[in-house]
Amino acid sequence: MNIEHKKTALEDDAALYQKRDDSLGKKDTSSLSRRQKAGYFKDYYLKTILAAAAIVIAIGSIIYTSLFNRSENFFSAAFINEAYLIDTESLADTLRSYYGVTSDNQLITIENYDTSNYASQIKYSTMLSTQAIDVVICPRDFFKEQARLGTFTDLSGLLPDDLYAKLKGQFVAASEVETDNEGNVTKTYPAAFYGINISGNALYREFGGTGNDVILAVARNTQQTDSVLRFLTWLTNDSASASAESVPEESPQT
Repeated sequence: MNIEHKKTALEDDAALYQKRDDSLGKKDTSSLSRRQKAGYFKDYYLKTILAAAAIVIAIGSIIYTSLFNRSENFFSAAFINEAYLIDTESLADTLRSYYGVTSDNQLITIENYDTSNYASQIKYSTMLSTQAIDVVICPRDFFKEQARLGTFTDLSGLLPDDLYAKLKGQFVAASEVETDNEGNVTKTYPAAFYGINISGNALYREFGGTGNDVILAVARNTQQTDSVLRFLTWLTNDSASASAESVPEESPQT
């Protein structure tokens, strides 16, 4: 078939046949106003810069404390979104006294994270992946999402018998899943006790803890197991303060 002179539905100079140039160099922005340039920068570069800055700060802090300041993480708790803690400094001071920590090189870190803020979300992910977070205190929806990803440890294999029995009425179950490259769930593991409902805990409220449905979970990659268990013991000293509604919404499968 001779297609040399075949007509097409598009003219020869149609945009489809033109070389695409998505770059926006100096020649393209020179005609924009200052406000338009600022808007372009915000839309295309600001999130990337903030994320990079958060990662650099988090990693830089870890490198500095581990190599130069020789500091080490003794215990770290992350409070997420609505599970916000107002008096973080007082809790850190109280825990230093409780643990008997006197060295400035042993770090007790209590920090709030707002995952709707891109930089804060990146910082949380970085700190978690570098084993700089031991305990996560968060709303139930965040807990469920993170448990699905395998972020938390199964408490039934972590807690000693006496502490397990003391907290049994407050456990919250969740299921970890596996997904394919497109995010589709390919396997769901049996539910397990990954969380503790501390919504009614008196000590949590005493230090300005907020939120109506607050779950505590332990990071799977924590290396501070002893500090975590002692923290849970301290937190549950006033076990009578736990809300009667603090019961798991589901039981793990056996």
